[in-house]
Amino acid sequence: MTERPHPKAVADLTLAATATAANIGTMFLRYTLAEWEHGQLNDNGEAVLTELIGQAVNLTGVPDPSPHWVELADLALIRVRLVLFEHGVIVEVADRHNQPPTWPDAVTSLCSRWNCYPTNVGRVVWCELERPAYELTEHGLRVVP
Repeated sequence: MTERPHPKAVADLTLAATATAANIGTMFLRYTLAEWEHGQLNDNGEAVLTELIGQAVNLTGVPDPSPHWVELADLALIRVRLVLFEHGVIVEVADRHNQPPTWPDAVTSLCSRWNCYPTNVGRVVWCELERPAYELTEHGLRVVP
């Protein structure tokens, strides 16, 4: 029987489902990946997270950058969670929408796996970013240990 991999670290952030959520989420992602010494995943992670948060805001929140006060009365929340494993990072976005997401090429081409699952209050959409097997150094490519 194969043993389930255990996370090495977990970080999460709760955001208001507004037009600023994607920018704040990507700052959180970059900071967290730098702390975990996985900065090589920044560009792909930012593209994926921007798409997932954008969908969550459009479906459950207030995408207008200048909303009216009345639109903020029942403001939805989005939870972003990053889970570090030996082989890469899982990016999760939880929102109160109850339908599966659309999977644009921007997400599927950058992730090794992706899926979603329902919760009591909505759904969680997740994608896996694998750590590259090689990195570029001043001397050329080298295998990442």
